[in-house]
Amino acid sequence: MRTRTRLIGNALSLSALLLVLPAFCTAQETEHLKLSPSSQQAARIIGVEPLLARLSSLTAAKSLAGTGISLEELSLHQQITEAVVVASLEVDSVMDQIDNERAQIVELQSILLARRQRAIGTTNFATLALSTGLGALSGVLQFSDTTKGVGNAIGFAAGGLSTGLSLHSVRQQHGGARPAWVLPSMLAPFFSEPREHSTYPADTWAYLNSVPEEAASQASRRGQLLAGWRRSGRFPPLDSPQAKSKIALLTGMDAADKRLSMDLLSERSAMLADVRDEVAGMRRVLGKLLREIRVSR
Repeated sequence: MRTRTRLIGNALSLSALLLVLPAFCTAQETEHLKLSPSSQQAARIIGVEPLLARLSSLTAAKSLAGTGISLEELSLHQQITEAVVVASLEVDSVMDQIDNERAQIVELQSILLARRQRAIGTTNFATLALSTGLGALSGVLQFSDTTKGVGNAIGFAAGGLSTGLSLHSVRQQHGGARPAWVLPSMLAPFFSEPREHSTYPADTWAYLNSVPEEAASQASRRGQLLAGWRRSGRFPPLDSPQAKSKIALLTGMDAADKRLSMDLLSERSAMLADVRDEVAGMRRVLGKLLREIRVSR
């Protein structure tokens, strides 16, 4: 009778252990591979979510068995790391392209400013020399009654020429020869449909069109940038006729276009800096993902 009671007790204990074991495994899995929402989103974007799920189950099993890391775990870590490295290199490539466009904008602004100042200086010197010379000649001719009329005519002509040269100087502030460059256009995809673009790698573009996991707004990162530019007056409402011409200049690739003013180039550079900061956020999230995996090992 005592032996039967012991067998029944052992059977009940074993049944309880089998019931508790799945929950224990789940707890171990959560403890050993717990990713932040931003890391989980990055894993989905770069396509390593199934690898992380498999790694999570192996980590939990290893913890229960008390064994060391297996070859499959090492392989999974390597595959995930390689995917993160590739995505990070693509992010660096996008940032380099943005930096290149901003550098060209700065150089273009410097060239236009130097040419404008040189042209204005030359015109101002010609205006001064012409007005001074003709003014002196007009004054000399005033001393004689026979040449007084000619002197007055020369005086009027000097005034007219000085006014014309002054107006020409004002026009030169917005003109001048432009270098025949082809500018990059890293802003253009932001004003088109959110499909894939050759300008941005697929993973980077998917990140920009995703909603931040921990944000209160449901707008994508790209949408938040557009809304911020709209609030700061970078361009009028997208459905307005004025917006089309402004966006065409912000995304244009022809550096010789004389409609590209200094102020518009400055706006374009500032918007590119905003895009660069947003893209850099993906690299930070990818680094966080690797850190969380390393801690969990």
